[in-house]
Amino acid sequence: MKNKILTIAALSLLTVACTKKVDTPDMYGELSVTLSGEPTVEVVSKAAETLEPTDPEAAGYMVRIYDSAEVLKYESSYSDFEAQKLLLGDYYVTAEDCSEAAAEEGKGKMRLYGRSDKVSLTADALFQTATVNCNVVNAKVSVQFDESVKNRFTGLQVSLSGGTTREKPIVITETETGVVTETWFNPSQLTYTISGTFSANGINKAVEITKTRTLQAKDNLLLMVKVNLDNGQLMPSLKVDTQINDLTEVPEEFNPYL
Repeated sequence: MKNKILTIAALSLLTVACTKKVDTPDMYGELSVTLSGEPTVEVVSKAAETLEPTDPEAAGYMVRIYDSAEVLKYESSYSDFEAQKLLLGDYYVTAEDCSEAAAEEGKGKMRLYGRSDKVSLTADALFQTATVNCNVVNAKVSVQFDESVKNRFTGLQVSLSGGTTREKPIVITETETGVVTETWFNPSQLTYTISGTFSANGINKAVEITKTRTLQAKDNLLLMVKVNLDNGQLMPSLKVDTQINDLTEVPEEFNPYL
């Protein structure tokens, strides 16, 4: 898995006066996107690649500015970010490469999200940087069928239920040995059911295992299905880290002799 760091430069905040028919004008900060150097993607080998603002990956990040009342003031993709005028005050910035719902479409995909700390635009602080650290905020659940189940089951499958937006379970039927099927879930309670009919050695028996596990952000689970034959201008500086936690294998065995 590549470890990526996407850096977007700070916005220059310039004071402008909006003249009204009053003695004291409102004060604004102007938000504009300026790149100090090129944003880069660092991979595990430490070799840097240049990521242009028009790069499809960079354009896929939605950047949003909110005020202290949680009101959305502006949103845009990184590549389309334009200068904005905001009243002086408190703001924060979020960035994501996809929504919660999009992260659970089909078998799902990795979701990267981050939120900056509060940034205050004041008459004494007209140049600010909001840093958004984007991290993996969902969990990967992989399914693999061990060689021990090959040609010994009919209708063998794994059903995965969970997530925050997914309405139907993901059903994974038996695949060839060594094939790993990846799915993604938002943090939630995962219920997995392994079912099938054991048909070997003169035995014809329906078997089923159902268990529940709590999924947290960055979880990386491998569900290994086995049969026991021995016993049966507030511009974010955006950092994106796509590395997830070490793989946790969850071996699930059938004992057809019990």
